[in-house]
Amino acid sequence: MSLALVGAYAVEQRGRAYGIYNGIKGAGYVLSPIVGGAIVLKADFAMIFVAATAIGALAFALSLFLPKPKIDTKRRLDEDDDGIGLSSLRAVFRQSTLWPWYLVTVVNMFFVGILFGFLPVRVYALGYGPLINGVVLTAVSASYLLIQPLAGALADRVSPAQTIRVGLFVAGECVTLTPFVTGWLLFSVAVLAGAGVGTVWTNTDALVSQEARQGELGATMGVAGTLKEIGDMLGPLLIGVVSQAFGLAVGFVSCGVLGSFALG
Repeated sequence: MSLALVGAYAVEQRGRAYGIYNGIKGAGYVLSPIVGGAIVLKADFAMIFVAATAIGALAFALSLFLPKPKIDTKRRLDEDDDGIGLSSLRAVFRQSTLWPWYLVTVVNMFFVGILFGFLPVRVYALGYGPLINGVVLTAVSASYLLIQPLAGALADRVSPAQTIRVGLFVAGECVTLTPFVTGWLLFSVAVLAGAGVGTVWTNTDALVSQEARQGELGATMGVAGTLKEIGDMLGPLLIGVVSQAFGLAVGFVSCGVLGSFALG
């Protein structure tokens, strides 16, 4: 629901809003293991759950003071509905203009899986140690996170669709090149891939929210989020199977080609 709420509050400059939101959320993914490790180091494992409960309680308390959204995220239940909004879900799935962007979302999650799951394997295969591997992944994560507010602001000025196409193209080409480059060129390609993935990640949220019909924002963003998680789950699995059968280079190239198909 948080994706829908961002769209409900940010009627104007929605790209910028989603960029900031996704940047902060992504930073949470990066920082939480560090904070959790520090808690375990200074106290014990059980204190992680105490800290999580306290943070959750604080977030809930703050949510009680949120103002009313500028637009409604749901519509009234139809007479033939079953009480949980299935008519809204059916309407969302029937909205053909959303499906190309749903496909882009899934393919982009394939890129996320191969970058953060299989790029370390490529770096290790080149003979680089854990330090270099960590530096490369840190740089990719940073480019992925920092580009999102900038990409969102650019989407407001140009168009989300155009920035998504550019980001997907850059990510796809860089993923395809990854098994054929080494050294600083590999580092640069990986960073550009992270920036491309981050651009697509945040601006698909902005575009899908704009395409949502009145009263169906919650259902539309819910479907988009579900498909994103499906891509996050299936991407590493499929690329892993391909890489195991035909080699890591084929896995990277196959993922990059998928990006080209998604561009249409």
